[in-house]
Amino acid sequence: MISLVNALLFGAGFLFAYLLFRNPDGRSLHRQKKVSFAPLDTLQLERYPDEAAKIGWKVSKKDVLAIISIAIAATLLLALLTSNPFILLAGMAASFYLPKFLIEQKRRSGKMALLSKLTDPLRMLLSRLPEQPNITRAIEATRDETADERIRTLFTDYIADTKSGTGVRDALLNMKNKVGLKKFDVFVDHLIQMQYEGFTSDAIKALDKAVEAIEFDLRAIEKVKEASKNKKRQLYSALGVTWLFPPILSFVHTGNTNIYLNTIAGQILMFLYFLGSLYVFTRGEEYLSLNLDEL
Repeated sequence: MISLVNALLFGAGFLFAYLLFRNPDGRSLHRQKKVSFAPLDTLQLERYPDEAAKIGWKVSKKDVLAIISIAIAATLLLALLTSNPFILLAGMAASFYLPKFLIEQKRRSGKMALLSKLTDPLRMLLSRLPEQPNITRAIEATRDETADERIRTLFTDYIADTKSGTGVRDALLNMKNKVGLKKFDVFVDHLIQMQYEGFTSDAIKALDKAVEAIEFDLRAIEKVKEASKNKKRQLYSALGVTWLFPPILSFVHTGNTNIYLNTIAGQILMFLYFLGSLYVFTRGEEYLSLNLDEL
């Protein structure tokens, strides 16, 4: 029975690998006919590179296929070791979710990194506005003295927009959309208002308060990050402890049968363990990570 299950699992993995990596172009002596694999087409894997590009992460469709294939290979190996076909089914579903999970983690970490580097350039920009009441020149001077590459790119794109004929207002709105932080939106809105109403002391004070709000958020974030890190450590430690039970209890035999590896009830229980672990991990990352979209 175990050999039959292993053979079926290996055959399923080999078939999937063949369909995934086969040459998409069928060749003959007289013509070249393009062949597509409909199940892969329906997955719309091209959306992942598009989503990654929005956060400045270069990921090709081949990279996405590689990530999915490695994840499926890992779950196939686990299914073979445990002779449990249910784990392969769950692993395949989770593998196709993995690229989205990684892109979301990259987006969150990138936004946090940008926020942490934002306040000093904004302070620098704020100090230049009274001396040089021209937003574009002030941003250009700030860009030249900013070391962080992401901030420099952000300001360079703004300057390129203005040079291409885009108005200051639209260029500032483009910059606001690229950052995607509510507190930075407030800062940009004040800049736009200043562009039309003048560089008054009230406008400078409003900008100063907007930067103070971002600095306050950063201090709060550092405290929340430390608490979140501890909670994640506790959560994943508890998750690791729960996975000690299957190997320990697998020594309990019913006759010559291992209840976890050789019975349907045990295989279903391992399947539920696997699904539960995936759910706890993904939801734990979601609930215990900072939601920067609210800032």
